[in-house]
Amino acid sequence: MGEVIVVLNLNHIGDVLFTEPAIAALREGYPMAHLIVITSLTAHEVLKHHPDIDELWTRERGMRGWWKLVKRLRRLRPAIVVNFSPSSAGLALAAWLSGAPLRFGFAVRPILPYLFTMALPFHPERHVTHDYLALAEAAGGKARRYLPHVFLQPDEYKWGRKWLLEQGWDGAAPLLGCHPFSSVPRKEWALEQFVKLLHWAQDEMGWLPIIFGNAIEGSRANMLAEQVSGIAAAGRLSLRQFIAVAAHCAGFIGGDSGPVHIAAALGVPTLALFGPTDPNRTRPLGERVIVIRSPTGRMDALSIAAVKEALYQLCSSSLDQR
Repeated sequence: MGEVIVVLNLNHIGDVLFTEPAIAALREGYPMAHLIVITSLTAHEVLKHHPDIDELWTRERGMRGWWKLVKRLRRLRPAIVVNFSPSSAGLALAAWLSGAPLRFGFAVRPILPYLFTMALPFHPERHVTHDYLALAEAAGGKARRYLPHVFLQPDEYKWGRKWLLEQGWDGAAPLLGCHPFSSVPRKEWALEQFVKLLHWAQDEMGWLPIIFGNAIEGSRANMLAEQVSGIAAAGRLSLRQFIAVAAHCAGFIGGDSGPVHIAAALGVPTLALFGPTDPNRTRPLGERVIVIRSPTGRMDALSIAAVKEALYQLCSSSLDQR
């Protein structure tokens, strides 16, 4: 094993996805190093099968899990620790206690920068991906690309197609993925608006909707799927299975949430609806992404006419390339 580089990553799907280009940059800068990435159980699946990662660890929550992480890091004795969390005192302290001679993190909260050998500021005027790339480059990485990638195995992709066919898809109709939910209710566009939009997409563009969501969102998702004669997927798929199914979509629409970011990273044409959050900072990144934001920051001020226009633009470009 060459020198060991440890990445302490974040907890949420979108946040971890935004660090992916920085992980690729570390591999580019250290092609012979043993690269270990440590993240939460939820976000672990986002980086699964990543070709640049030698080991992908899952950290446990709570004080007991933190102490187990510290002891494991001290046994490992890494040469470099890169901490992508701008606010976690626990991860910053774990980096310091690891014994790594070089430790890189962000100078966002007081005191935490003193636990790193180099701490960089956050730049709120640009997308967070640039901050993560800057930190990786400070640690010796070489930026390879800016857009995040999700890596899907061929057998996973085949499984996604098989699952869709079992749900009644004919294998030809263009699928429009839809994730209308959020853990923050004020980020959600009204379901009745989605009903109107999806009916229009079916009638005008011939798209078949597939409604995604977690188990908690299942009843609302099922109701929406029934109203628009779509495929109900909420609560029925693991994260990796969602990725495998979403990869077959010809388009995707949703709010500021993890599934939209994954769809964009898969290369699926994606329409993201933003309200209270700043898309300049956390918009989904991909080759074909359209972002529209409510003029007032409130989702109920986002007109269906504006969303239809954006979806038409997205659909037209997507179908033209099929």
